[in-house]
Amino acid sequence: MKKKIIVTMILGSVFGVAHADDGDSVTLYGIMDVAVGVVEHSANGSPLFPSTVNPVSKVSTKFNNPVWGEFNGGISDSRWGIRVNAFFGLESGFNVPSGNINNAAGSIAGGNNTVAAASALNGQLFNRGAFVGLRQDQFGSLAFGRTATLGYDTIVNYDPIFAAQLFSPLGFSGSYSAGGITEGSRTDNNLKYTNHIGPVNFGASYSFGGVAGKFGDGSTVGANLGYEANNFGIQATYYSARDAIHSAALVGANAVGSNEIGSNVGPLTLNNDEDFMIAAKYSFGPATFKAGYEHFELKAPTDPVAAGTTVNYFGFTGTLTNTVNATRSNLYFAGGDYRITPTFDVAAGFYDTQTMQSTGVAGGNQLQYSLLADYNLSRRTDVYAGYMFSKFNGSAFNGFESTNYIVATGIRTAF
Repeated sequence: MKKKIIVTMILGSVFGVAHADDGDSVTLYGIMDVAVGVVEHSANGSPLFPSTVNPVSKVSTKFNNPVWGEFNGGISDSRWGIRVNAFFGLESGFNVPSGNINNAAGSIAGGNNTVAAASALNGQLFNRGAFVGLRQDQFGSLAFGRTATLGYDTIVNYDPIFAAQLFSPLGFSGSYSAGGITEGSRTDNNLKYTNHIGPVNFGASYSFGGVAGKFGDGSTVGANLGYEANNFGIQATYYSARDAIHSAALVGANAVGSNEIGSNVGPLTLNNDEDFMIAAKYSFGPATFKAGYEHFELKAPTDPVAAGTTVNYFGFTGTLTNTVNATRSNLYFAGGDYRITPTFDVAAGFYDTQTMQSTGVAGGNQLQYSLLADYNLSRRTDVYAGYMFSKFNGSAFNGFESTNYIVATGIRTAF
């Protein structure tokens, strides 16, 4: 009820301001995307998790049965938002089958028999974004508030499967990489600057940690440099986070959580994150080829915490432990799409995530093969069918299912 009242007040005040100043136009927009399908190995679907199921991460062998159902956001996370041309934005992601606001932390706290994985969408009213700023054609834009990372912006445009939430490990809401590791793919207390000069684009970001007496704790830094012209594009991004908190569900589906929702989210880790990505694309006729490389690390934190420290994790309590052994991973991806007709597009993608074995860290690689066919019924509505097959190799996946797949078909409409 409180959230409904807040939304009503915000809508009323925004539209009131827009009416008072004829120079500002307000756009209310959204996407509704729901699919019906099956995941080969899965825990129960979660009405809180952004994509309902997790077809990407490793799954314990105790979840060896398929799950059929309605899944949220086959291609795009369902959302609604408000934009003002004076550079103001609010955006909220929600689960169409259940009507809940996306809340991955809530799904983790639900226990072992429900899908759980880390995500940046954790029950915040405007979980996908909340910012205000300045924008000028020559000097670029500067946003203040909760924004997506520069790396995530790149993924949306350079993923071979269009960052499809259920068919791409890059697009998956709880994935291990997004130009900012899982919870960090959207950043609070952020300053984000973007601009372009001709075909060259560039950006920088910094988020404040807000920790008393320790300026850098919880802060992030990001940068982007790219070029797009004549059917060719290339982007490079960098991201680092100091003393970031991650759920143990970062590294796989259905991590240990609590038995009672609302009490705790099981173990949490404190670490420094570092991520570098380069991606390119080239279009020729109706075809577009895309490829990229990403290297990401989870390292020991700059400021370790004492044993037994508990923290608030998006409204839930968790015990915080320091990362000791660094985890280093490389991700390679390639593929593209071919527009058979102006209304029918087919895309294919390949993803290889390699975790390097080191002291205290098991090695292995995770392969994903994806296909997606998308047909536009109108300018705003499309129907699609997708398939993703996952293969897990190496000691990092001992005790987990060695393969998984998802097949689903859905409908998406924008307003």
